[in-house]
Amino acid sequence: MSSVAAAPKRAALDLIDVGENMRELDEAHVEALASSIALRGLIVPLVVRPVGERYCLIAGYHRYAACRKLGLDEVEITLREQDGTSADSAAENVVRKQLSPLEEARAVKHMLDEGYTLDGAATVLGWNSRLVAARAKILELPEIAQRLLGTGQLPLSSVATVAKVAQVSPELCEAALAPVAAGEISGEQLASNPAWVLGHALRQAGSGVFAAHLATLGHQDIAELRLGKKVQAQYEEAEALHRKADRYAYGPPTIRFTEPEVDQARAAGVLIEFEHATPIITDRALLRELAKQAISRTLDELRAAKAKDTSERAARKAQGTSEPTPMQTLESAHRATVRQLTARAHGTNLDLGAALLQKLATVDPADMDVARFFAYGLLGPDGRGYTGGGDHTVQTIAANGIRLILDDLRMTTTPTLKSGQPGTTKVQYGDVDAAAAWLWKFVDGATSAGELYGRVLVVFAAQHYARDLVLPTSQRRGSVLPHSRSDIAREALERVTKSVLPATHVELRRALEREARDYAKRQDEIRGSHREARSAGEPDPDADAVSGAEDAATSPTAPAEQAVQQDHAEALAA
Repeated sequence: MSSVAAAPKRAALDLIDVGENMRELDEAHVEALASSIALRGLIVPLVVRPVGERYCLIAGYHRYAACRKLGLDEVEITLREQDGTSADSAAENVVRKQLSPLEEARAVKHMLDEGYTLDGAATVLGWNSRLVAARAKILELPEIAQRLLGTGQLPLSSVATVAKVAQVSPELCEAALAPVAAGEISGEQLASNPAWVLGHALRQAGSGVFAAHLATLGHQDIAELRLGKKVQAQYEEAEALHRKADRYAYGPPTIRFTEPEVDQARAAGVLIEFEHATPIITDRALLRELAKQAISRTLDELRAAKAKDTSERAARKAQGTSEPTPMQTLESAHRATVRQLTARAHGTNLDLGAALLQKLATVDPADMDVARFFAYGLLGPDGRGYTGGGDHTVQTIAANGIRLILDDLRMTTTPTLKSGQPGTTKVQYGDVDAAAAWLWKFVDGATSAGELYGRVLVVFAAQHYARDLVLPTSQRRGSVLPHSRSDIAREALERVTKSVLPATHVELRRALEREARDYAKRQDEIRGSHREARSAGEPDPDADAVSGAEDAATSPTAPAEQAVQQDHAEALAA
């Protein structure tokens, strides 16, 4: 281990020899260091070894070259009693190079092994001590995790998660990382949804690793745990009591693990917990004991419920009440059943939440049913409602998008004048129902999830971008893109479609914007000239027209852009 002086001292730069092992310098790095030293001074001293009245440079070759470049006379140094160690080289590499997280971790370990404290290593590297500690923990991970971090397949954000799993069960950790190494699951998935990745590992046949979700016990779970004849008899008794207490019961009662069982697993150090996910236990023997406790507790609860019901029945009978009518009997039984089902619903909802979070929080984007859910959910039902009502997305897309962009859904005619010359070309757009039928046929024809997503994007983009100036004002509609938080949906669509929009569309949009600006500017000029005429006492022959224009310009329902669009509509419709 190197011996380090209590504090840096200063020495003349000419007294420091670089020796024969001077490494090849990165000139760009030297330039950057020189700029930094000129601005802030030499923050990290040069590490040297005393040789007589001179010094030999151990670490800091680039800093030494930068100081030479600046022409400094004296620099701060840190004395070592012997030659540089692997820790010195490691520190120099971290400062000098862009290393991977794994390489940084190895460099930090060299420094800590040779006597540096966390704070000392942090000072030399220019890091904070928390970052040094975090890098040091990387080498505590399983070898497969270190390798994936080195190749970049595993992000740094997953280190804490992997460490948590490895601390409880190294075998489960390796089973969870295996699909990441194989490219079946991304490292980002492990960082963002570790519970799903662990569940995936548990579902893989032949993994040879034991772990189980500590939530509920089913009939198959109890059979696999082999809890013994006594516990099996308790379970069968609980099932019989459950059926008697609830005539609509389906199967045996649900055995749930409660907080006391979870606490025992947590205290034993065999529980893996993530936020918003069911905890996972990795010890089979402890799970068997907890299962026995849960079954026994459930049986006691059912026995107590039966005793209470028997007592209530006896109390009612002792009161000598008159015999209820058939309708009263039916109503009483119905209310009792509903109460039982309501009590069951509390636990069933918890089971539902656990199942959804474990099995549905991450889906396969190539799954066709997932694509259908989102695609057809956005489009809405196949119904009319273009002129009003609630669900009219498809009709609006068909009327203001599809029939405007497809040549098959419009008819173009050019009459011949008496002079024999061609007249003005007229465009007549097709029926809205025909456009809606085309839309559904187009969307229904998708054969993959990606194609379905793409086709739905096509029809929404058609209505979002198509210029409905060609339609009468009464038939124009705003974009039917779904409303979203911070307008994320619209921005995403525009990013996706930016590269596919034709140049003619971009030119037309710019021309409309330019015409709107010119029109508004010309209006202002005309109104200004009329105001000057009125102030000079001259007659104002266009007073009514100007007044009307001013009203239109200030009205929130008729801005200047609307006037321009109407002009274009009349010209194109003609």
